[in-house]
Amino acid sequence: MGIMEIIGISAPTTIEIIFISCAVFGAAFFLLMLVLMLVGGLVGGAIDTAFDADISLDTDLSFEMFSLQGISAAIMMFGLVGMYTIKSNQPDVLAVFAGGIAAVASMYAMKIMMQSIYDLQTDGTMQITEAIGARGQVYSRVKPGETGEVQVTVSGGMRTLQARGKDKGALIPTGTFIRVVDVINSILIIEELKEEEE
Repeated sequence: MGIMEIIGISAPTTIEIIFISCAVFGAAFFLLMLVLMLVGGLVGGAIDTAFDADISLDTDLSFEMFSLQGISAAIMMFGLVGMYTIKSNQPDVLAVFAGGIAAVASMYAMKIMMQSIYDLQTDGTMQITEAIGARGQVYSRVKPGETGEVQVTVSGGMRTLQARGKDKGALIPTGTFIRVVDVINSILIIEELKEEEE
């Protein structure tokens, strides 16, 4: 029994094949992007540690993945809504139109969701200067002269914040224990903890 029989289609038309393909491949890509988003920091840290490679799934790549996730959600919704419309004996033109509306709506919903997540991170409930003196751990390595991410406890909660090294020429690998020594704008300035301080 093939996939077409499972979903109740014995002899699919070209438009049905397009909708089914969009739904399947869009859903697979959406799930892949979701998994990469959730474990991105772990994978980047493992690569850093194991191979000392110059590969990092940092914040910039995360934002790119979110836009890819929006596109994959749009493709998935185009396929699902289009297929549902055809299965309810509506014309092909209406199915394409409904799928297009669903695709645009899902991309807009992803934009709203990502903006809400960003707003939660920057809602002003935390004074960033309270992080000075805090100890934590590097989450996404801090390259020489670039920004990475660290996890520190601020205002009673664990936060993941952007950070730069006090020594601009030093590489601070993922997992390194650090101390916050200063804050410039919203970026923490950190230094590596020595073994006797840990």
